[in-house]
Amino acid sequence: MPNMELNNKKYYAGTLLFLMIFFVFSGRAQKPEGIPRYALVSAIIKDLSSRKVLAAYNPEKNMLSASLMKLVTTATALDLLGKDFKYSTKFWISGPVKNGILEGDLIIEGGGDPTLGSKYFPSSYPDSVLLYVKNILNANGINKINGKILVDESYLKGSRYPSRRLWEDMGNYYGAPPAALSWRDNTFTIVLRSPEKIGARCSVVSVSPSVENVSFDCQVIAAKHDKDSAYIYGLSGLERWEIRGSIPAGRNHFRIKGALPEPGLIFAAEVGKLLDDSDNIVIEKINNDDWRAKAQLIGQLYSPPLSDIVRAINHYSINLAADHLLISIGQTARQENAPDWDVGIQLIKNYWANKKQSYFLNIKDGSGLAPQSSVSPAFLVDMLADIYSDSSRFETFKNSLAISGVSGTLKYIWNQSALKGMVYGKSGSMKDVLGYAGYVFRDGQSPLAFAVMVNHHGKDNSEIKKYIERWLEKMVDM
Repeated sequence: MPNMELNNKKYYAGTLLFLMIFFVFSGRAQKPEGIPRYALVSAIIKDLSSRKVLAAYNPEKNMLSASLMKLVTTATALDLLGKDFKYSTKFWISGPVKNGILEGDLIIEGGGDPTLGSKYFPSSYPDSVLLYVKNILNANGINKINGKILVDESYLKGSRYPSRRLWEDMGNYYGAPPAALSWRDNTFTIVLRSPEKIGARCSVVSVSPSVENVSFDCQVIAAKHDKDSAYIYGLSGLERWEIRGSIPAGRNHFRIKGALPEPGLIFAAEVGKLLDDSDNIVIEKINNDDWRAKAQLIGQLYSPPLSDIVRAINHYSINLAADHLLISIGQTARQENAPDWDVGIQLIKNYWANKKQSYFLNIKDGSGLAPQSSVSPAFLVDMLADIYSDSSRFETFKNSLAISGVSGTLKYIWNQSALKGMVYGKSGSMKDVLGYAGYVFRDGQSPLAFAVMVNHHGKDNSEIKKYIERWLEKMVDM
């Protein structure tokens, strides 16, 4: 009878030797050098032709995603909505036009367009948008109205805020939530004045555009540093907002940016200024659909195509626009009593699960700003490989990505190495979180997909960036 104990030992020894050889030659144990030992690291590089893993380190570990979640949101939106999808903002009237006067209301129906008045889209700059609206009014012979300007924001179902958005982010421009009628990136500017004395209280000089029915309690102090460390705390419906933190001492006009609480009403007010006797026009929100029965559509504003919106999101990491896409995904399968946020999140999860993505996707918003949003590099690389396998999808998605040393969020990484111009991807960062994901295209060689993420590193992100930069250079050169 054979010695089972001896055979088992030989079996396990052989298996262990095989695994050791596999890990060494597959590069599976390659951790970026220099990363603090207490930090969490997860990374993977895969050859897209052979599907072989070239290097990996804890690739299936879910990590705080930061803006890398935008890759998931934009890829899903392109597939579910289509690259040619456009948002529209509609203009209606509820009465006849006589001698240049509208005898009724002007209704503006928001359609969830994140580009309206945005600085990221030249065709949608505020002046261009307002000129287009002016032309709509002129084409219908409207110079004045005897009714109101009404704003319909029924497009967005449920709260404007995702459930996991931090209080310290809600009132600041980068945390501005989507709206049925977004305008000027849902951003306003506060100008502060700081005294020369360190620790002295700063004051508010101006707010633009003016935020109606909101007062600002400025608790910001003057400091020695040269940074913007002031944060705005507030949200739509609150009458008293706070500004906390610090700004450099001795500044007469120091600008910080907040999240516009009612962008739709601000847009309506600017439209009102295109009309005669604008000071007397009443602007209100509509709370029902009764107006539709007698309204006439007089014009529409269309956004750039989704392919252009996705490119801007992935190049400039626009939180607001990414969250708008998640809302729009949710609108493809609206459910009674379910907020668009929740439906959108579930649809994204379902979409990748149906593609046999076995890794856990912990998505909490479309932008990755929610600090509980997490994803693994293994998920991201499998997603990138799936997109690469379909040439019609891949070209649009590839064109949306930043290029190393050239553009977007990759402009200042791999900008002085052999990888300049070869990496197409995106970065994701927040406090103690940094990651990169995308493709590597080398002349005459198989393309690669990669993702590397570092959490809880306790260092400046610029330092961690150098380690990641060297790691990819080394792995690609192996």
